[in-house]
Amino acid sequence: MAQRLIITNGDSTVAVMQTAGLDAELLPWRDALHDGPVSGGLLLEALSLIRAQFLATEFRLPLSEVNRGFADRDAAVRNHGRYDRVELWFEHDLYDQLQLIHLLDFFASEKRSDGLFFVQADDYLGAQRPEAMRTLEGAAEPVTGRHFEAAGRAWSAFTAATPEALAAQASANTPALPYLAAALRRLIQELPAIGSGLGLTQERVLQALTEQPRSVAELFRITQEQEAARFLGDLLFFRRIDELAFAETPLLAGPRSASNRAPAGGAADHQAFARTTVTLTDAGRAALAERFDHARDNGINRWLGGTHLSSGSMWRRNRDGGLAT
Repeated sequence: MAQRLIITNGDSTVAVMQTAGLDAELLPWRDALHDGPVSGGLLLEALSLIRAQFLATEFRLPLSEVNRGFADRDAAVRNHGRYDRVELWFEHDLYDQLQLIHLLDFFASEKRSDGLFFVQADDYLGAQRPEAMRTLEGAAEPVTGRHFEAAGRAWSAFTAATPEALAAQASANTPALPYLAAALRRLIQELPAIGSGLGLTQERVLQALTEQPRSVAELFRITQEQEAARFLGDLLFFRRIDELAFAETPLLAGPRSASNRAPAGGAADHQAFARTTVTLTDAGRAALAERFDHARDNGINRWLGGTHLSSGSMWRRNRDGGLAT
């Protein structure tokens, strides 16, 4: 039996762990669960098929390749019985907290608690120095029933068809998972706001353009600096720019084509999109002033976990950032 498996948030963290010389097999858990459908009540592999279809469509990637990546990942975690010790290493941000509750829910379904540990970091693992990574190694704590219970409630709420339970979890006191509630509150802030129909990231993009045009890369930097815990990668940020620029009534002007034209142009296309200068339209100014409702007037078709946001299911956030009732 192999001694140790570490599951963590992505390839950059794996690279630091390798440099730090951690004695373990390393498995990156690659999926931005805060974007796209995440249906509840499914086996790991069934959910992976849904996620692969979303990512392949969103970024124009070969579905067979995306499916293969998920299948390899799922097979690796299904083989957890090969390891005496399994460790889950995740950060405080939304991206990681959703991955963490997903994995804890999975291991609960597998009835695996013996030899299961986790590390919760209040900073970005991929930016750690190797010596800091070795210090974190000594802070791993055993997963207990209270961790499973908190994660199970949160995962069930996140994957539900309506967001009321998610809002309740965002206000809950979860000492076992101390970063979870704040992460879920940030997720709810991506709902369209009352009045403007803008998610918080969209709102910050428009606000950054009120005084002058900016490049997409500048907008990404500015909006990320406003995050207490950064969670959004550049490619998914680009898709938010697309939504604003290519709506029926555009709120932004500048991009000539959508950001997801890879893989034809690959990294060169992404770099060109990042350099694109973007300006605020009259509709964008009207949305900031709550005289134009982006979600209502341009329509919406996206997901918040298991909740499908559409013209017929228009869940909103209020001015305090919580779920509007």
